[in-house]
Amino acid sequence: MNLEKIIQIVNYILQKYNFTLNYTKLLKILYIADRECLRRWDFAISEDTYCAMKQGMVLSGLYSFITQEADESSQARWNSCFKKDGDNDLCSIVKENCSYDELSKAEIEILDEVDKKYHSKDWKFLVDEIHHNFREWKEVDEKKEKSSVKVKKETILLSLGRSEDEIKEIISNENAYRKCKDDLQG
Repeated sequence: MNLEKIIQIVNYILQKYNFTLNYTKLLKILYIADRECLRRWDFAISEDTYCAMKQGMVLSGLYSFITQEADESSQARWNSCFKKDGDNDLCSIVKENCSYDELSKAEIEILDEVDKKYHSKDWKFLVDEIHHNFREWKEVDEKKEKSSVKVKKETILLSLGRSEDEIKEIISNENAYRKCKDDLQG
């Protein structure tokens, strides 16, 4: 996961809500945006992993940051940008000082579309939306015995109608891209 990109994604959405938003709603909006990006272009905006929890699908890494469970140095970077306000809201500390250079125009377009669709809805509506309309949740929920179950990207792609061969190619391309990116940075 690219921490700087996650910070930019979160701040981009928070600025639409005067830099404070219920974090469950945030998690749902960003999951739906990732899913929509996967549906359209076979890649996710966040580069995060996913899990199913009692209230639906979430981005695992982002959830760890919000709940203060990430590794120490990454958590410190996150905490320099965001803080919890009360029990359920996430607030931006950086506000207008955040860059969005990690986000492509296409990614911003999807974030805008998803936010526009759900902006006036509360977090409970989004939980219900995922529970009732997202096939991957239904499949995981039937098998779910713990409070959190890891969900593979392959499961999401399958629920979006991709064939096994298409999924193998998507995952292979993603792994090749990640390796190339790591080689260039390392």
